[in-house]
Amino acid sequence: MKKRFNTTGVCVPRKHYMVDISNKLKKIEEMIENEDYFIINRPRQYGKTTTMFMLKKILIEDHLVIDCSFEGIGDLIFQEEGIFSKEILKIFGDSIENEHEQYAEILYSSAEKVNNLKEVSKALTKFIKSIDEDVILLIDEVDKSSNNQLFLSFLGMLRNKYLGREQEEDYTFKSVILAGVHDIKNLKLKLRDNSEKKLNSPWNIAVKFNVDMSFNVDEIESMIFDYCNSNNINMDTKEISKKSLLYSWLSFFSK
Repeated sequence: MKKRFNTTGVCVPRKHYMVDISNKLKKIEEMIENEDYFIINRPRQYGKTTTMFMLKKILIEDHLVIDCSFEGIGDLIFQEEGIFSKEILKIFGDSIENEHEQYAEILYSSAEKVNNLKEVSKALTKFIKSIDEDVILLIDEVDKSSNNQLFLSFLGMLRNKYLGREQEEDYTFKSVILAGVHDIKNLKLKLRDNSEKKLNSPWNIAVKFNVDMSFNVDEIESMIFDYCNSNNINMDTKEISKKSLLYSWLSFFSK
């Protein structure tokens, strides 16, 4: 298969010429090793999904990674707490079924028994205690459901488990990484109906994500250099990288 440049969807190393983002991934890994919960929120075409894909490939060597997306899951899951509680555990199970069928079966079995988020929390505690490795949760396109009360309550559950872990009273994910276009950190958890006062953000435990997701000249050059090597072409990769970076900035500000 001949490699090509890709501007849509996830970039795959065996199929596409790619920017070397190893330095960015290293910084994100450090946040995970610190057991941080955080949000990667950037506009589209900033490489969020590709970053999550590459990050998972690194993390699965030493962790159990539950990697899912809220893209295309529909609205039915958010109609009732009982439905959501069952489906979210099934979604988690689906994400690991190919590599860890035995672990997925635990989640599927738990899904049949839960009817609310409190029971989901207990099921996750038992699941994580039973796994002989740290568990990481990645959720892409998370802001697709950010206006839904059940989703906010789910974030609140994860926050409570995080706080419980910090006080050595619960077991939960080592790190949770959410990715989307919008920053959901400042969303408010509401009570019962729209007329009542809102509570604090259900995701105020998140640390600030300071990794620069834009590309510098050296990173762009790594992709162009790969293209030149693959096609036996000689060119000034540094100069072209500088011009490519300038063009991308001009395109951005002209929108």
